[in-house]
Amino acid sequence: MISTSTNPLSNVISLGREIPWLELDQDRRSFQREFVRLALECPGFRGRVLDIGCGGELPAALEIFEGQFGTLDGVDPSPAVMSHPLLERRWQGAFETSAVPADAYDLAYAYNVLEHIADPRPFFEKVFSALKPGGVFIGLTPNAGHPFAVLSRSIELLGLKGFARARIGRSEETGEMAVNDYPAYYRSNSPRAIRQAIHGLGFRRATYYYFPCLQWDTYFPRVLRWAPRLYDYVLGTRVSSLMQIFIVQLEK
Repeated sequence: MISTSTNPLSNVISLGREIPWLELDQDRRSFQREFVRLALECPGFRGRVLDIGCGGELPAALEIFEGQFGTLDGVDPSPAVMSHPLLERRWQGAFETSAVPADAYDLAYAYNVLEHIADPRPFFEKVFSALKPGGVFIGLTPNAGHPFAVLSRSIELLGLKGFARARIGRSEETGEMAVNDYPAYYRSNSPRAIRQAIHGLGFRRATYYYFPCLQWDTYFPRVLRWAPRLYDYVLGTRVSSLMQIFIVQLEK
C-alpha cells in the first residue's frame, strides 16, 4: 500500500501493485474483496447504510455484506428496488432527486455506479446531504485513465452498445451480462473529476485508491486477448494511475 499524497483531499493510495501478475490473473476477483474490505472496515457499516444503485438484490461480489449491516436502505431507478429483500427503506428513482433523508447515514456506498452519472455535482451534493457528520461514502468504478473506460465510452458514442451487449453475452467471471443496457459517461472516475465535483461541499477527507483488474480481456475475441493481457502485464498491474479499478472514499 503506497500513499503518494498527504493532502486530505488528494490522498492517493495504490493497492495490489505488489501482487504478481500471474496471481492477479488466477484470482480475478481480488479487487472486489478490496472494496468489501474497505467497506467492512468502516465503523459505520454496523450503523445505518445506504446502497446507491442497489438494484433488486446484492450482487454476487457483495453477498458477504448480508447479515452484517446495522440497517440497509437502498435507492435505484429500476423497479427491481421495490422487491429487494434486504432493504428497510427504499426509493425508486434517481438518487439525486430522491427523498433519501439528510444526515441519516453512517455509510453510503455505490458499486459500479459512478460511471453512469451524467452530472457528478448533484450526485455528490446528495451524498454529502445523506451522510451523518463523520459518515463515509465509498464508490468503486472503472478508472477513467484505463483503456477499458475509453473503449466502453467509444462504443457508447458510436451507438454500438446494443451490438456489443449481444455479441459479448454473459461474463465468464460472474455469469451476468457483461455489458449493461444503460448509459455510461465516465465523468466521476478520477481524482481530478471527484475533486471538481466535491469542491466546496465540506468533505473532511477524500482518499483515492487504484487496484489492478484483468477481467477486461473477456470483452475481446479470443484471438485478440493478447492485447489487453500485454497491457496489464506491462502497465495495468504496475502503474497505479493506469490500473483498471478506481475507488473513492469520502468522509463528511
